[in-house]
Amino acid sequence: MITEEKMSITEMILMPYFFEMSNWLNGQKVIQQENGQLTKAELLDLIRNDRKTIQTEHVTEYDKELATTIATLEELSEAQFQQLKMTILSWEPKAELVN
Repeated sequence: MITEEKMSITEMILMPYFFEMSNWLNGQKVIQQENGQLTKAELLDLIRNDRKTIQTEHVTEYDKELATTIATLEELSEAQFQQLKMTILSWEPKAELVN
């Protein structure tokens, strides 16, 4: 079952796969076009490979979040994944200055 917490974690993890985060943090929306075109299976492969690359002996919070994202995406149908992707890609950054 996909909880609201799992979906929030998944959305947070997917953001840097879909957006150039340095631009996003400066209030500019730049989509990573190549990743925006991926199917669920292709994105899952990418995330799994990234997880293998960064894994260490100690389980980190980020590793747990990647595992949650993988499990969540595995539960979604391709149509549900495409809908989630379109929702995330529709987001706009907020340009707020932090003092």
